[in-house]
Amino acid sequence: MKTGYKLALATASIALGFGVIQAKPAQAATLSGPVYIYAAASLTDTLPQVEALYRQSNPNITFINTFGASGALATQILAETNPNPVDIFFSVSQAPLDRLQAANKLIPETRQDILNNTLAIITPINSTLRISSVQDLLQPQVGQVAIGDPASVPAGVFAQQLFANSGISGKLTLVLGTDVRDVLNKVSSDTTDNIGAGVVYTTDALTALDKVKIAYTPPINLYSPIVYGSAVLRQTQNPDAARDFNSFLGSSQALGVFQVSGFSPIPEPMTTGGSIAVGIVGLMMKRKVTAKAKAKAAVD
Repeated sequence: MKTGYKLALATASIALGFGVIQAKPAQAATLSGPVYIYAAASLTDTLPQVEALYRQSNPNITFINTFGASGALATQILAETNPNPVDIFFSVSQAPLDRLQAANKLIPETRQDILNNTLAIITPINSTLRISSVQDLLQPQVGQVAIGDPASVPAGVFAQQLFANSGISGKLTLVLGTDVRDVLNKVSSDTTDNIGAGVVYTTDALTALDKVKIAYTPPINLYSPIVYGSAVLRQTQNPDAARDFNSFLGSSQALGVFQVSGFSPIPEPMTTGGSIAVGIVGLMMKRKVTAKAKAKAAVD
């Protein structure tokens, strides 16, 4: 652990009166067994880090993650095609959770909004395109634009909103990806030269700055708020562990980890001290992400 991060955590503990960033109570160690999670593809890198932090106080818990398009995962839960009952659904966009809630698949009081994200227009790392507006995607040299399939990928729905509100809906040649990571791969592929740009979440773009670059960050008023939420499913076979980890996802400790990857937390109700703690840790971590991106840009 680096010195700056240690300092941030120490300062946060002081702000909280040594209350929030603490080990879980001793009884939490009695939780055990696997927790099966269906989660949005854009959480692929960050969710395991949160799980590792949780396991420091709950070493008998294991996690089995399935990542994919939130809409497709919701459909699988509704169809009950997974041989193992899913314990937690961690979705991007309200719609997949709404579908499950309408079908009485969720434990309602466990549903929570946790994170926000933003959209980014990306281009291949070696691209010479200059994009300073959404309308610039109409440039002939852009060619095809990759987005998630709106039928199952919330990022594709947000991209369509972006195009519609920018007056270019129906004017682009689109390539549809199975999830947001598939879109990222299509744009970064060395063999797909005719895909000149794509629309992904900012957090996904930050995971591949060696393969793509963020060409433009559209104004957030051009698409609906991108909200990540979670809930425990009624089918859970490990309700105590599922409820406990689901609560942990909205904690200050977990929010600090998500902020490292560029997510913006929707903080749980907390004291003023708790808000200060999340802000301190998040600011320190976000500076690291920004510095990394700037350093990469300088090299390029």
